[in-house]
Amino acid sequence: MGLYKYLAAAKGEAPHEILIEADSMTEAQNKLRSRKVVPIRFCGEATVGTDKFSWRRSKVNTYEFTRQLAPLLDSHIPLERALAIIADSSSEAEQRDFVNSLRQGLHEGKKFSELARSHGTLFPGYYANLIESGEETGCLPEVVNELYKFMGESKELKDFIVSSSIYPLAILAVTLIVTVLLFTVFVPRFAKIFVDMGRDMPPSMQFLLFMSGFFSYAWWIAPLIVIGVWMSLKKIMGAKELHLALSRLVIKTPVFGKIAVDLEMCKYIRTLAILIANHVEIIKTIRIAGRIIANPIVAGEFADIDRKLKGGDKLSAALSGNRFIPGSMVPMLRVGEESGTVGDMLAKIAFNLEKDTKLKIKRLLSLFEPAVIVFLALIVLVVVVSIFIAMMEINSISQGGPSI
Repeated sequence: MGLYKYLAAAKGEAPHEILIEADSMTEAQNKLRSRKVVPIRFCGEATVGTDKFSWRRSKVNTYEFTRQLAPLLDSHIPLERALAIIADSSSEAEQRDFVNSLRQGLHEGKKFSELARSHGTLFPGYYANLIESGEETGCLPEVVNELYKFMGESKELKDFIVSSSIYPLAILAVTLIVTVLLFTVFVPRFAKIFVDMGRDMPPSMQFLLFMSGFFSYAWWIAPLIVIGVWMSLKKIMGAKELHLALSRLVIKTPVFGKIAVDLEMCKYIRTLAILIANHVEIIKTIRIAGRIIANPIVAGEFADIDRKLKGGDKLSAALSGNRFIPGSMVPMLRVGEESGTVGDMLAKIAFNLEKDTKLKIKRLLSLFEPAVIVFLALIVLVVVVSIFIAMMEINSISQGGPSI
């Protein structure tokens, strides 16, 4: 899916630049014509999200923006007027400039979906696609309201993961600090006893001193090795193949792989629910939802869904047999098709899957805590046993010495 830039004009309007997301130039031109816009000149493929890297975090909050926009559009306030109200109420200068840039784009004749795409990574990947569907079906207020709920649920899930990770990460940090102190402070001081006695180091102390030297002086080798291996794999395999290999590895990872797939399915099913509930054409719905999936291995399993639908299959039949779809989804979806409540049924499926995924994440993090504690205990045990063996050797040397 590419992003194409055209100089185009509607009847009675001045020419202006338009961004169109499509699989090909032909599809982009067809989209322009369906909007009764005449393409004048092709300006090339646009790139999204290629802004220069900055350490400063943007203060633009698209979730807060959508939260404010949804009730205004529900109240039948025109989009440009709604943006003006949001800009006037914004206390952050950067947020206000962001909203004013959207207003300026509307004045230039651009669509809201095009403006969302032009702001790159500020908006989630699904945002512009869903907004475009709302513009084409005349259901923009409803779509924005669903977007706000969708973004709220995604934010809630992220906040849940962050808050649940604080304690395990704190334990991990303490473990690393204790490990570093053991090998950089305690072990060298104990080894000095053998040096003062003029004795050879026992194997256990040689191992501890080697680890001490690594933590003290050669710690920077580890990240260099990781970077070197990464760059080598990228050069040998190519960026695309490496990405596919890593995506495949993520899926095959026990426990974590299942959670990663479930998170992708939560986004996919929720997008289907929003679009179908707003009467978006089913083929377009499937294509938009397919672009939501970030993992290319998972996305590949949904590549031929539109072909099956064109062949006359219902959505439940097209999704049956897909290894990433939750087992209960197809029967529930079939019931929704029979009762004419597909959108509501998909929303319930997404809600249940999100609830189950949260539970899996919570269980995974609860297992992480004792695992870190056991790891710290093993490190301390190795150090203590090695020192104990060394002390026993010192004791045997002192007892075996010449008596007076």
